[in-house]
Amino acid sequence: MRRGVPLLAALAAQACDSAGAPAGTLHSDSAGVAVATAAEPAWGPGEGWTVGEPPLLQIGTATGDPDYQLDRVVGAVRLSSGDIVLGDGGSGELRRYDRGGAFVWRAAREGEGPGEHQFLTFLGALAGDSLLSYDLALQRVQIFNAGGELVRTLPIESPWRGSMPRRALGVSGRHLVMSFADRTELPEGGVVRWPHIRIATVDVADGAIEAVSDFPGAEQVVEDYGESVAFIAYDFGKGPRFAVSPGRLAAVDTEAFRIRSISLGDGGTEWILRRDIAPTRVTSAHVDAEIAEYIEANVTYGGVSRERAEEMGRGRRDNPRATTLPVLRSIRLDEAGNLWVEPFFGAGIDVEPFEVFAADGTWLGAVPVPSGLRRGFTADMAPGLEIGDDYLLGVWRDAQGIEYVRLYTLDKSRS
Repeated sequence: MRRGVPLLAALAAQACDSAGAPAGTLHSDSAGVAVATAAEPAWGPGEGWTVGEPPLLQIGTATGDPDYQLDRVVGAVRLSSGDIVLGDGGSGELRRYDRGGAFVWRAAREGEGPGEHQFLTFLGALAGDSLLSYDLALQRVQIFNAGGELVRTLPIESPWRGSMPRRALGVSGRHLVMSFADRTELPEGGVVRWPHIRIATVDVADGAIEAVSDFPGAEQVVEDYGESVAFIAYDFGKGPRFAVSPGRLAAVDTEAFRIRSISLGDGGTEWILRRDIAPTRVTSAHVDAEIAEYIEANVTYGGVSRERAEEMGRGRRDNPRATTLPVLRSIRLDEAGNLWVEPFFGAGIDVEPFEVFAADGTWLGAVPVPSGLRRGFTADMAPGLEIGDDYLLGVWRDAQGIEYVRLYTLDKSRS
């Protein structure tokens, strides 16, 4: 792991000083690490941030001009000009639209050649409005200029034996932050945390890869057949979640509300955010709802007949599962370093507003977002949501399942 000057030392020091901290969040210190314990939000009735409706900008259409038809958008970024570039997973294309939503250009396409994508999973922006894409299938990064021209291709090869590239998580300066899966040892049977996850930075200038920190993998079930093993989904299983902002990695395991802010410079923990939340026991109603969602997902997205999906659902009912629900679903970091926590939902549990915490861990309060935000069947499958100082840019679906990229205002005047 690298060692250097922590990038968030100032924030850690600020978090240690509880003078003037809003009531409801206790700031303390443990072995030199700032700890924020959130009990109540700072915002009172009528206070807080709001997302304005209707959207400032909407890109997408059900029929008509193919320049505006979207299919599995992986994310969108806002350039310095106000223009928007999105990554369309269905076509493998990058598309640019001006600040009024008019189509400007398309770059890339589906394929394996230079400037093409076989399985586009991430789009980010670098300094100077350069664009960075990651292809999970081809395990490569591609850099495009603001005009959509390919600048260079960077294959991602793990420097660690038995480890392989997994997901692109975010951009920090000239680095892409990625997860790598450690598959060096197959686990024995039972409920296991596997594969272990290593978070690392990739220097897009020279391809140098540096480890940041290691984490246990997600829970799953392993059945040992002697000469082979099978991996089975573990309903309500716990696992790591990550978010990235410049110089910073936020990490949490959904087993407990304990979020760490980690320096991308040296891998050190700079502060910890915690809440005392009692685990919710899994009930038969949770199981019924989870299986119903599993059936619908296989019919809608998996191309499976309903009869076959219902048969699969009956088989899933007998699988092992966790006895408690995850404490949250995902985390995100905005432009200012505020942490947005997405509460757990699914299994008959309604979608709740994001809970927002300041850069020092102070619990601010809840921020509802317009309905239809595309959150993904699993947290790992959710498209990017760019949260600026005064806007949200993400992917929404309407009641008919049509995809749109939307730009909303974020009003902070009542905080």
